[in-house]
Amino acid sequence: MHDPHCAAEGWRIAVRVIDLLVFPIAALWQQKSRTALTTLGVVFGAFVLAASLSINHGVQETIARESHRTDALRRINVHPHWGRQVSPALAEDVVVEGQMSDAKRERIRRALIAHKNATGAAPQPALLTEETLHKLAALEHVQTVEPAVSLWGFIIFDGQAIHTGIQSARPQDAPYLKRMTAGRFFESDAEPTVVVSEFLLYRWGLVDDAAVEAALGRNLRIEIRSHRDPSHASLRVYLFRPDGTETTREEIALLDKLTNQLPAALDKLGLTDNEIEQLRHAVENQTPAADAGEVYAEEFTIVGVIRQSTDEEWKERRWWDELGGGSDVFLSCQTAARLFLRVPANRASGIPQVMLIADDEEHVKAIVQHVKDLGLQGDAPIEFIERERLTWRLVFGGMTCIAAVALLVAALGIANTMLMNVLERTREIGVMKAVGAAGSHIQAIFLIEGSLIGTVGGGLGLLLAWGASFPGDAWVRSMVERDMNVKLQDALFVFPPWLMATVILFAIVVTTCAAVYPARRAALVDPVAALRHE
Repeated sequence: MHDPHCAAEGWRIAVRVIDLLVFPIAALWQQKSRTALTTLGVVFGAFVLAASLSINHGVQETIARESHRTDALRRINVHPHWGRQVSPALAEDVVVEGQMSDAKRERIRRALIAHKNATGAAPQPALLTEETLHKLAALEHVQTVEPAVSLWGFIIFDGQAIHTGIQSARPQDAPYLKRMTAGRFFESDAEPTVVVSEFLLYRWGLVDDAAVEAALGRNLRIEIRSHRDPSHASLRVYLFRPDGTETTREEIALLDKLTNQLPAALDKLGLTDNEIEQLRHAVENQTPAADAGEVYAEEFTIVGVIRQSTDEEWKERRWWDELGGGSDVFLSCQTAARLFLRVPANRASGIPQVMLIADDEEHVKAIVQHVKDLGLQGDAPIEFIERERLTWRLVFGGMTCIAAVALLVAALGIANTMLMNVLERTREIGVMKAVGAAGSHIQAIFLIEGSLIGTVGGGLGLLLAWGASFPGDAWVRSMVERDMNVKLQDALFVFPPWLMATVILFAIVVTTCAAVYPARRAALVDPVAALRHE
């Protein structure tokens, strides 16, 4: 049987639930100016929070995206510790004479050691020999070992010889691929072919595009010469022409022959005995290499033509990118290393630098440590990129802290405003309690007022940050392009769903917490005293 009393009670409960939503909105609407000013603080804090989280996430994504376009994160550049190494014997031989303080004596001693080091008294650093390369290749998680070789030699094509630089190159390397003007680049790191510059072809007289295309598939000859060990003293003869005319290979062969005969011909140069003795003493223990002046030659097929790098490409270049410098001839890295090591002096001294490719970027740091354990220097782009990420995290972390402080300041304003509301609405609170409102209902009304301010303020701050991201993104892009010559492909300000939810929820939590104390005060108001309040 239907009970009218129960129906009425259910209706009153429903009204109370509705009132919990209506009363806070009505109270905020009655104090429009105060509500607007209070909400403005939340808007500012939410705006800074959203902007800092957005650009931080966007920058991190951009760094990761740009880094993963290539295998840069898996690279480790390995080389000896550059600079002459000071031997213990050399350091012990340095004696500082004179009366002086110990501090000055140590300074002079260090300066003398550095001077001897600069003038060649210290030993040259050991390069990467074939044995060292095998050790590097045997390291765990090393996928490939790619030697980096630069050398000079004569390039002969159709009977014309030009002395120029030869550079090793990685197959399918992006900085090279975008500079190709004809043919193709290397498809493997041991491909026995050659890519030449369009400038070299021009110097050979291939000035028309059709002639350049016709050069593809033809052979050229590379000749490199063995020279004396540069770490040893030697007498050499050079030919210099003020007009810049290049020395021919026949002239270089004659100069090498003259250089080899020069020590034995000192007596016939009209020098005094003392002058001859000084020269002989300078090179007395230096015997020329048996293969000095020997020519090592090999033929290669031209498969591609490449242009020189532009100034813009040099500006855009990252420190781990190789552009080939001023070289006109490019060989695949293993082919260049094989040619380089054909020279006995090069084989004895070693290769100056190699690049290791890890099977996964997670193993890069472990490989770098193994490289250091071998007494070598290992530089990985991932270390540089991680430092950049850390720098940006610190910058945007500071901005996030500023946003949090701004929201806390806004929370204090909300607490103060709602305490004033409690005092001003004391009689209203008494009336609600007199008609049956419980203390929990009063408390809920004030808490909902705080959460409404957080919802509106957080939403407006997020909307403002989204609107400001368009001119902000355009400004950052133009600045990066102007100062760094880097064209960014994607937006730096991003607003994924988790970010939007985080900003609004954080604003709601802060403003609701700020309303806890005023709401508690309102819930404890005595209804009898409140009804007497004027």
